[in-house]
Amino acid sequence: MKLPTFQKNSLLPGDGKLDKLNFLIRFTVLIGLLLVFGFLGVAELMKIQIVDGAYYADLTQSNSTAVQTIQASRGQIFDSAGNPLNTNKIVYKVIVQRAFFPFGEENEVIEQTLAVLRSHGESWFDSLPISHSEPFEFLDVGESALDNFKERIGVNLEATVENCVQALHENYKISREYTPETARAIAGVRYEMELRDFSQINRFTLSEDISFDTLVNLMERSDVLRGIDIIEEPMRIYLDGIVAAHIRGTIGPISAEEFAELRNQGYSLNDTIGKFGVESAMESILRGENGTRTIERNMRGVAVSDEVTTAARPGNSVMLTIDSRFQKDLQDILDNHISWLRTLDQTYSNERLNRRGIDTEGGAVAVIEVKTGRVIGLATSPTYDINDYLTDYDSLLNAELSPLVNRATAGRYRPGSSFKTITSAAGLNNNVIDRNSTVTCRGVYTFFDDFRPYCHNRGGCGTLNVVNGLRLSCNIFYYDVGRRTGIDALAEAAEAFGVGTNLGLEIASATGRMTTPEIYEELLGSGFTQGITVQAAIGQSETLMTPLHLAVAAATFGNSGYRYRPYLVDSVWNYDLSELIYRTEPQVVAEYATDRPDVYSVVKEGMIAVSSNIYWPPSDSRFSHFAFLDGNTAACKTGTAQIGEDKYNSVFMGYYPADDPIIAFGVVLENSEFSRYILRNIIDAYFYDAYEPDINEDGLIASPWKRWDDAKAQRLTGGA
Repeated sequence: MKLPTFQKNSLLPGDGKLDKLNFLIRFTVLIGLLLVFGFLGVAELMKIQIVDGAYYADLTQSNSTAVQTIQASRGQIFDSAGNPLNTNKIVYKVIVQRAFFPFGEENEVIEQTLAVLRSHGESWFDSLPISHSEPFEFLDVGESALDNFKERIGVNLEATVENCVQALHENYKISREYTPETARAIAGVRYEMELRDFSQINRFTLSEDISFDTLVNLMERSDVLRGIDIIEEPMRIYLDGIVAAHIRGTIGPISAEEFAELRNQGYSLNDTIGKFGVESAMESILRGENGTRTIERNMRGVAVSDEVTTAARPGNSVMLTIDSRFQKDLQDILDNHISWLRTLDQTYSNERLNRRGIDTEGGAVAVIEVKTGRVIGLATSPTYDINDYLTDYDSLLNAELSPLVNRATAGRYRPGSSFKTITSAAGLNNNVIDRNSTVTCRGVYTFFDDFRPYCHNRGGCGTLNVVNGLRLSCNIFYYDVGRRTGIDALAEAAEAFGVGTNLGLEIASATGRMTTPEIYEELLGSGFTQGITVQAAIGQSETLMTPLHLAVAAATFGNSGYRYRPYLVDSVWNYDLSELIYRTEPQVVAEYATDRPDVYSVVKEGMIAVSSNIYWPPSDSRFSHFAFLDGNTAACKTGTAQIGEDKYNSVFMGYYPADDPIIAFGVVLENSEFSRYILRNIIDAYFYDAYEPDINEDGLIASPWKRWDDAKAQRLTGGA
C-alpha cells in the first residue's frame, strides 16, 4: 500500500507552526497568572507585616495557660458576744505558678526571689529539717519526722546531715556556685514545693503577708522572676491569742496522712486544715469552697487573658458558748490562785496552813451552765498564746509543765472525796442508807481482817449520817457505804453522772474511767476485791475524771439526776453573721432515775454543809470564804486525791446557787491544796464582773480573793 505524503507548510496536525503558536499562548497565560498571584501575595504579605504585624507577632509566640486556685475565706470563730477570735485579713501573698515557672531555671528564679524577700525582712515557708547555716545540723523534729524526710529525699535512715545536703543538691540540681547558705535556702523551697504537691494544677504559696514595698520590688523584677506572682487573699489571724487558746485551735498545712483521708473531699496537698480545737472539730463548717481563675500569658510573661471561672464561696462562721470577758477572768483567777499558793510562806506565817500548795504544778477549771450544758469557761494553767504556738512551737512543746495540754478536758485525775457525792446517791438510791442511817468512825475501818484503811481524821469522826459524812468527808463512812452498795451499783451511778464516758464535747477530750473489775483486770491483771471497792467509793483506785467531768457530774446533781451534754458551739452562721444557719439545742443524754424522792435533796444538804464548813484561814470561822455577795449558798464537795507518796491533787466541784442552780464547776490543782478557795472569785466574775486580785505591797497575791467593803458590795448587788 502506498502511504500518503504531506507538504511542509500544511496546517494539518503535526505541523510545526501550530505547535509554536500553542506554546506562545500557554506561556503568555502562565506569565499573566504568575503576575496576578504575585501581586496578590505581595499585597497579603504587606497586610500581615504592616497592618496586622503586632497581632501575628503575638501568635508566633507560644502562650501558656494556668488555672489558679482562688482561696476561699475560712469561716470565722466568735465568742458568745459576737467578738471575733479566729478571723481573716486580706494580705499580699507570693505564689509560684508551674505553668509559667521556667524549666531548668527554677533555682535561679528562687534564689533571686528569696534575695528580695530577705532584703525586706520577709519570711517564707520552709520546713526542711536542717539548720539554715553552716555547720548544718538536723533540727529537733522527732525521729519519725526525720526518717520520713530521709525517705523522701532518697537516702537511708542512717544518713548524716552531710549526706542529706548532698542528696538535696543532686535531687534539685543546685549549682555548687551558690554559697552553702543560699543553696540550703533554695533546697528548702524546692523541698517545700514537693511536699505541697507543686504542679500545673497546684500553685505553691512561698510567702504571705508581705509588705507593699516588697510587692513593688518583686513586681519591678517580674520580667526576670518568671512564674512568681503576687495575689491578694485571706490569711488566718488569731486575735487576743491568750483567750481560750486550747479551745479555739489553729489551722496549718495539710499533712500527707490527712490528705490521704481527705483527698476525695476536694482537698489538695497545698491546702490548710484545722489542726486542733474548734478549728479542727468544725472543719467541714468553717471550710469554704475555693474558686478558680484562668490566666493566659505569652512568652514575654504578659497576660493576654485573665478570667474568674468559678467564684470562691466563704465558709460558715461559728459562735462559741464562751464569753471572752469571763474566760479572761477565769484564766486570771486560776493563774493568780496558783501564784498565791506558791507564795503562802511569804504572805502568811500561820502554822496551821497546809504547805502542800507551795509546790502547785498546774491546774484547770471548767464552768458550765447547769440547765443546758453550755460550756461557760475552760481555763488551764499553764497556758499559752496561740500566736506563740504558730511562731515558736518547739519552745512550747518543750516548756516546763506542758502548757500545750488542755488540762480542763484532757487532764485525767482521781476525783478523791468529790466522788463521795456519787457514792451517797448510789447508797441512797439502792436503799443501803437513808438520811438517818449512821456509821461510827473511830479512825480506821476494821471490817476486813487483812485490810485496815484509815480515815483522814485518825482520831475518828464519831457517829455520822450521810449529811455529816459529806460535811466532814469521812472515809470510814464511805468505805462502809461503798462496800454495802457494791461495785456494780457504784459503776452504774458513776456512768449516769458521766464518769468514764465520752461527754460528747466538740473538741478532743479524755473519756476517763470508773474503777470496775474489768478495768482493774485490764490495767493490773490481778483479782478485784472488796478492798478495791471501798477505795473506789472514795474516788481513789483507778477512777479518773477530767475537770469537765467534775463540772458535768455537779450539774447532774443540780438537775436532780438529768445529765446534759456539754457543748462549746452555740450556733453556726453565714460568714458575716447576717444569717443564722442552726443553733445547738440542749440535750439530755442520761438520767440517774430514782424512786427515792429524797436522794438529791439529801445530797444537796450535805454539799451545802460542805460549803458552810470552809473558812479562811482554816478553822477560823470569822472569814467564811463562801459569804457570797448575793447571800446565796453553794452546794459543793472537796477532794484530796493521792497520786503518789506524800503527793496529792486538790479537787473541788459543785453548783451555785444551791437552791436554783445556774452554774456548775470542776477544779483540779496538781500537787496542791486549797482549790476550794477559788469559788468566790468565779462567782464574782460571772455574776458581777467583779473579779479583782488582792495584791500586797510586794506585788504578791495577798489572798485568794478580794474582800469587798459593804459599800462596794451593795453597788455590785444593786443594794441587796
